[in-house]
Amino acid sequence: MNIHEYQAKRIFKSFGITVPNGLIAYTPSEALEAAKAVSGAGPWVVKAQIQAGSRDVGKFSDKRAGRKGGIRISKTLDKVYENADEMLENQLITNQTGAKGRLVSRVYVEEFIKTEHKFYLGLVVDRVAASTILLVAPVTEKDDAIVKLATEYPDKILKIDLGLQKEINKEQLLLVKDFMHSLVTIRELKAFLNKMLKVFYTYDATMLEINPIGINKAGKIWALDAKIVFDNNALYRHPEIKKLSDTSEIEERELIAAQYGFQYKEMDNGIGIIVNGDGLALSTMQQAAQMGIGTACFLNLKGGVDRDKITASIKLIMTNPRVDGIFINILGGFLRCNLIADGIIAVANDLGLNIPLVVRFEGTNKDEATDILKKSGLFLSIVSDTHEGLVLLKDAIAEDL
Repeated sequence: MNIHEYQAKRIFKSFGITVPNGLIAYTPSEALEAAKAVSGAGPWVVKAQIQAGSRDVGKFSDKRAGRKGGIRISKTLDKVYENADEMLENQLITNQTGAKGRLVSRVYVEEFIKTEHKFYLGLVVDRVAASTILLVAPVTEKDDAIVKLATEYPDKILKIDLGLQKEINKEQLLLVKDFMHSLVTIRELKAFLNKMLKVFYTYDATMLEINPIGINKAGKIWALDAKIVFDNNALYRHPEIKKLSDTSEIEERELIAAQYGFQYKEMDNGIGIIVNGDGLALSTMQQAAQMGIGTACFLNLKGGVDRDKITASIKLIMTNPRVDGIFINILGGFLRCNLIADGIIAVANDLGLNIPLVVRFEGTNKDEATDILKKSGLFLSIVSDTHEGLVLLKDAIAEDL
């Protein structure tokens, strides 16, 4: 489950993480009053609140909002009002929202904090290693996108496997300090990172990002942004977090998939990807991008579910008009490959199959699943690895155009 930046910052603040003063606003007039309340004098930062990244380089669908992005520094109160007016009730389109964008129903008005250095800090779960990974990367005007760094400049990212430890140790702390080359003190850095870890574990997060943190001349660290993704399976332990959910931004297909316990995300135009696992989803999308193949959406299935739920979820991809072809990439463990095969056939019999479909099975009941599809008579391709499948799908889509 995702929450908004301002909600994440409230959580940060309750754990002692330093964040700029800020208030939420739903109208331009409220934004003006918020600016007066958070800081006696500008500048201020007006931030569109949508649950998607790259807001600063996003574009609004309405021309009156210009192309200034969804995060704007406002030097005067008039500019605060003007920026809020342009953002509110407008669609903000980023590389994570898809072509439709997300409606901005609220803005967050913050005091502007001047800093000397900026860095990305993130905590993510490595499901394969059953550990927590700390990510640190520099943020500059040229390469401030962490995804771009991960794919094109991986050497610029410091990755530290923390295992399941709840506090950072001295050796790891020194690695981060040396990597940053900034004025931040060991004491300040240790306190900040340990507070991040406390939030992460307290609320069963699967990802916690601060993009960026800012370090001022005195070596003080500020969380200038905040993102927390919570494990849906653990929300029963955190009813106060569950109340923060904002379903108004969630696409209908995402809501349907969530009802079945699956994750569905719409992005842009291209192929639809069906996988089982976060790592496999990221790897498949990265390989597709390297081959010039866009991703329209992906569906992340989970194990331990029945055939009917899988069938209904596969329909979400099949009925997405932006999907040019489908790649089903399954590494069966708890999720049996034969259930996927049965789901494919059920959907194809119901809706037909009028776009290219490529399937890769590995793991539990792979041979049975392959045999089911071969006997089905459906016009699809079965491959043995991801690269082969993407090449085949790309060629098939080109032939269909």
